[in-house]
Amino acid sequence: MRRHAVVDSAAGLVPFGHLAWGYHSRAELLSRAAEYIADGLRQNQYIAYAADRSRDELRAELAAMPGVGQYLDSGRIEAWPTSDYYVYCPGTDIIDADSAVAKYLDAVKQAIAKGYSGFRAVSDVTPAARTPEQRDALARLEYLVDQQMAVLPFSALCAYDIDQLGGAAGELICLHPFVSNKSAMFRIYADPDAELDFALAGEVDAASDELFDLTLRRVWPLQRGNTVRIGAKKLEFFSHRQLCALEERAREDDRKVVLTTNRPTIIRLIEVLGLTHVRADAAS
Repeated sequence: MRRHAVVDSAAGLVPFGHLAWGYHSRAELLSRAAEYIADGLRQNQYIAYAADRSRDELRAELAAMPGVGQYLDSGRIEAWPTSDYYVYCPGTDIIDADSAVAKYLDAVKQAIAKGYSGFRAVSDVTPAARTPEQRDALARLEYLVDQQMAVLPFSALCAYDIDQLGGAAGELICLHPFVSNKSAMFRIYADPDAELDFALAGEVDAASDELFDLTLRRVWPLQRGNTVRIGAKKLEFFSHRQLCALEERAREDDRKVVLTTNRPTIIRLIEVLGLTHVRADAAS
């Protein structure tokens, strides 16, 4: 089973861990970035650092980070202004998710070819997450890139400014296996070892029902095959509303949903509701 958690620090997610961090100040972001980058350097990973700053400003921030600054001129760290780091749809500020994934996979290949153990990025994604259209595209990117991070020597800390984005930050934070404390009620992430389309952890209650519906709408078209397998072993709460949402989505596409769970309440709800396109398999 792939590792996942709600964390209070960006340190220790080695060798690879896809982390979303909701921050409230530049100082907080830089502190978490320093932890994450220092771990990557100790693992002999190639590092990319991207934010909405000039290259010189980013290099100055890296130079001041404990355990990082001494490597700045080693060729192991590259600073990227966001305008250069992301791949956008022509003439827009909306990320081209598929082209972005291809770019990052190429970066992984190049890092390995140069003798590094993998590729690790720290990216402040806030500028690409301000509008619903931007977040639609970014959700696609986060989901698709997490599928790759689950199987390749590739990881990232994706930072979101909570003060700028407000609750909208949760739309992207929830698409990570590791999240900062109190930033997301539930998490959707890849778990290929368990032969799942995705895993679902945390709580989906009334407060997060709207966010779950939005997230499901965004990730549903990315599923392959006629059966969508969802790992729910770490799902702490899931109500009839979410089960009905899955049923409706599956019925519209003539698909089946299989929830792997060890929670009797979920299994019983499926029976009581008489769902025909959603079933539960007992988790081993």
